[in-house]
Amino acid sequence: MKTRYDNIEVLRVLACLGVFFSHLAPRIGAKGSLYAVMNFGASGVYLFFLISGFLACDSSAMTGKLRWRETLVYYIRRLFRILPLYYALILYQMVLHIFVLRDVAPDPGGLYWVRYFFVTSAFIPAPNDFWGNLGATWTVGLFAVFYLCAPFLVRLARGSARRSLCLYLAALALRCIWVELGLSAWMMFFYYLHYFVLGILLKCLAEEKGAAKAAIDLALLTTVLRFVLLLFRMEVDFFWQLSCLYGMLLLFTLSFSWGACFESPLRKAVKVLDKYSYEIYLIHAAVMEGLSLLQAHAALPAAAVILLSVLLTAAGAWVSRRLIEIPAGKWGRKLVAAVRI
Repeated sequence: MKTRYDNIEVLRVLACLGVFFSHLAPRIGAKGSLYAVMNFGASGVYLFFLISGFLACDSSAMTGKLRWRETLVYYIRRLFRILPLYYALILYQMVLHIFVLRDVAPDPGGLYWVRYFFVTSAFIPAPNDFWGNLGATWTVGLFAVFYLCAPFLVRLARGSARRSLCLYLAALALRCIWVELGLSAWMMFFYYLHYFVLGILLKCLAEEKGAAKAAIDLALLTTVLRFVLLLFRMEVDFFWQLSCLYGMLLLFTLSFSWGACFESPLRKAVKVLDKYSYEIYLIHAAVMEGLSLLQAHAALPAAAVILLSVLLTAAGAWVSRRLIEIPAGKWGRKLVAAVRI
């Protein structure tokens, strides 16, 4: 049985809302400090990476020997969770840009829509932003590839803080070498792998040393690594440093529990937002794109943009969950049952 983490429930909601507000900021004409604060929400993506790595260690498929049935069940569950809505969104984008707007830009790599059906942007560069971030879906390929690698990465760590640290340092070194070679656009997954592996490290540290000691160790590790990177004049990425702070936040809040507030309105609101977090994460970008098209033809006050963004995203998340996510989940469970026979 999986452990329920109340803090991760909250952090996942904050990450989701952060990404939402970062995309909302330019649509409402936010400027100065307000824009900086709202745009900072884009870093919620890196918090999602950490959480994915952390929770991957809790899967029953990660314990014991590498058995093909358990691993296949893990793949089915994770990919049926993230890909159906993703593909639905890509199909929507195809209809919008091919038949409605008719503004399909040339793909520098000549792959066009194949990029999205086979998540090739996680491996092959797409300098044209239209093909590199269609509908703000660039992270979905990274999540998919991580879930494919997760059973092997978690077993390499073997629940050991020392082994997971070595794995994290290797992932971070891979990222630095890739940048130095000028290949960061190729195999984008190599560039972002260390964020996921940091989540695995957090899990192993917390289980072996306790959350508070693990957070202190992470702070010391971050300080040493930053010094080493600067010493060798290697790129010190802001989001890498921020991911370490997010990691400490996750560890320090690991003991958080709703307790007596379990049935409070706030808890219920967080539970609903967490339940729909993935739907909100993908659907809001399509809503924002539609509002941008509308704003190109009609001036909308900021209040109207905010209201429409919230209402349309909520409606889209609700509909997509019932028409796509729930049916896909049923098919996934049937496939899991067939594999286990």
